[in-house]
Amino acid sequence: MEKTKILYFITRMDQGGAQASVLTTIKTINKQQFETYLATGPGGRLDGRFKNDTQHVFFITALRHDIRAKYFFHDLVALFQMGRILRRVKPDIVHTNAPKAGVLGRIAARIFWRKAKVVHTFHGLGFAKEHGEKQFKFFVAVEKFCAKFTDVLVFVSRRNAAEAKQLGIGKGVRTELIRAGVNFNPILPLKFDPVAKKASLKIPANAKVVLALANFKPLKNPIHFVLAAYKVLSQMKNVYFIFTGDGPLKETAVNLAKNLSIEKQVIFPGWRNDALELLAICDVYASVSLREGLPMSLLEAMSMRVPAVCYDVDGIGEVITNNKTGFLVAPNDINTFADKLKVLLRHASLRERFEAAIDHRDFSEFTASTMVKKQERLYRSLVPPTKKNGGKRRFFRRRRHFKKFNPGEK
Repeated sequence: MEKTKILYFITRMDQGGAQASVLTTIKTINKQQFETYLATGPGGRLDGRFKNDTQHVFFITALRHDIRAKYFFHDLVALFQMGRILRRVKPDIVHTNAPKAGVLGRIAARIFWRKAKVVHTFHGLGFAKEHGEKQFKFFVAVEKFCAKFTDVLVFVSRRNAAEAKQLGIGKGVRTELIRAGVNFNPILPLKFDPVAKKASLKIPANAKVVLALANFKPLKNPIHFVLAAYKVLSQMKNVYFIFTGDGPLKETAVNLAKNLSIEKQVIFPGWRNDALELLAICDVYASVSLREGLPMSLLEAMSMRVPAVCYDVDGIGEVITNNKTGFLVAPNDINTFADKLKVLLRHASLRERFEAAIDHRDFSEFTASTMVKKQERLYRSLVPPTKKNGGKRRFFRRRRHFKKFNPGEK
């Protein structure tokens, strides 16, 4: 059978949920039916994984990560570079991810390769009113425009789908709910030593640990993490806080911790490749993000049976059951957030109860295998398998009728 060619566009291969989802799909998709290609901007932390694969991986050298007016010329060049990649690969399906690659990739497909079906995944809505009202309205208008030549819009959370519908994004376009997924049977290294891991971070063996696997971009809200840590440490001394990653607000967060005299107990270790080991030594997972589609780091915390305290934004409330597997707190309510951390840190029996609830919850819709199977089903619905010499696909096709995904359905 002739394989269906899928070209993935993503802005940059950094550590993040969108990147992890794309990599998992490329790695585990049915190779007998699908042939995958990846096109990404340079400078990602994961670029080294692809340096030897020049047949299926392409670097869009002009593509910049930030969305700024000064990069307009670079974006224009990137658009034509995407066009060259499209004409070389000749994909049956173009699947875009991340805001910038999502916009440029769909425009490029519209201009340079109209034969492809176009799918875009919102790994969270990449715009927020925190950016400013004018910028918010601009991004919404751009997404409405790009949706006009998108065959399927994929959402990872019902909240994101409902918000997009309310904003008028994708009106009349087919939508699907495909959760981001992780392995819910994680395996730690055989020689893993939690005491040694704590010691490597200068954390005493008997100390409690609060962990956030994130980055220092504004919407990840690292300043609130430091402020919450300060409120907890004002009453509890043997607690350490870890906030991983890097980004524009790291220096601000580090300086704030110093000014509050808590720098020895608030640790910023940078990017890490040992997320499961960090989760294994932590007592509570914390998320103060102001926007999250469906955070894979939170799913990883659930896979390790770690109770969580989170701002209740986007898809987080679809993972955490309040007062059962963790605590949900209204965004920006630092006092309540810190109070919930203290409750969990002080009461081992409550943590054990939450851990048991996590253990008994059905997370099957959040597994990596479910995510990939749903994507395969989506791809087959767009481009039905054909025999290599079995004739060309019909120019005119009978219109397929799909049950439209309703964000409000359970």
